[in-house]
Amino acid sequence: METNIDLEKAEELVYSLIKPVSAETVSLGSAYGRVLAQDLHSQLNIPPFARSPLDGYAYYARTQDSKPLSLRIVTEIPAGSWPERALEVGEAARIFTGAPIPAGANCVVRMEDTEEHGDEVVIHYPVPAGANVVPEGDEIARGETLLRQGVLLTPPALGLLAAAGVQEVPVYRRPKVGLLSTGSELIDIDSQPLPGKIYNSNSYTLRGLLQEAGCEVKAIPYVPDRLPETLLALEQLEGSDVVISTGGASVGEYDLMPQALEQHGCEMLFWKVNLKPGTPAAVGRKGNKLYFSLSGNPAAAAVTFELLVRPVLSKLRGSVQWQPQEFAVKMAGEFSKSGRQRRFLRATAVLKDGEIWADLAPAQGSGILRSMIGSDLLVDVPGGHGPVREGESLLARWIGK
Repeated sequence: METNIDLEKAEELVYSLIKPVSAETVSLGSAYGRVLAQDLHSQLNIPPFARSPLDGYAYYARTQDSKPLSLRIVTEIPAGSWPERALEVGEAARIFTGAPIPAGANCVVRMEDTEEHGDEVVIHYPVPAGANVVPEGDEIARGETLLRQGVLLTPPALGLLAAAGVQEVPVYRRPKVGLLSTGSELIDIDSQPLPGKIYNSNSYTLRGLLQEAGCEVKAIPYVPDRLPETLLALEQLEGSDVVISTGGASVGEYDLMPQALEQHGCEMLFWKVNLKPGTPAAVGRKGNKLYFSLSGNPAAAAVTFELLVRPVLSKLRGSVQWQPQEFAVKMAGEFSKSGRQRRFLRATAVLKDGEIWADLAPAQGSGILRSMIGSDLLVDVPGGHGPVREGESLLARWIGK
């Protein structure tokens, strides 16, 4: 087992060991937030016919047309109908947004640029052939790829599939994640406060992060710092694709998770990552399943979840290849502490003069969960950097991506 490894090495190691979960087929209405398991190709043209993008008049435009142009109105075409007849030269059809272009017409003029007199329309500004006509297959041609494997099914993606008449979608199933909080000091929220006890917040924070990441969660609220109960809890989470525990990861006499994972049959890959908060993070492997042991400090658990766990979940659920993305930010405030370890500060992104500025959360302690509320950045402060100054440029990562 390696100890005190760099974050990039830890990320690369855990990410390389993960393969996507199996696929299943769901209805389009149930596919939001899922990841597509194979390429999908359109079985029809979108739109399926040439249509008008606006209200106006369809007619046959000729190069010699002069203005004003007077045409006879011979039909009306609302959206959802089909033209009753083809147009002859000198004829026009009153047409509405989304309606099909009739045979014999090659353009549509805006209604605002016309004036109707009985059964005739005067076109004050004739348009050229092809104007205001959305061709058949303009968005997607029959046989063209609609969406590629690994794409997250967002509302626009679902709308595109619906436009192509797709009823069922092959998607990766939701990863099953086992969640365990350890600590003899913990009590659940339905308990009365007792001396020396604290409410278990990690179970609720991580459950929310896992649900946000598209996972099914089986949570064991908490177990005390005793090996038998911890081993029993790990057994109860055996059916999971990934197991995450918080607490019991450090060097104290009651920090039992590395020992418990080994007794559970895990090969320990590493213990301690060279960063703050969340140094005591450990990862074990049993078969093709990873076990993450995170700090019991609430903010530290959330930060190491973002850095180590979320990329693994992204790959598990079939998303396109993940790479850590860091970008430059300017600091909107100071951070006075310095230290030998690399540190990730929680901050809110503010756009100013075309640049991203990082507005630091007021308190950055490893136990201060409030620092994550409203924060969407983790600012990367190198080890040995010294105090962070206002206006200084550093690298950062998005939270939740």
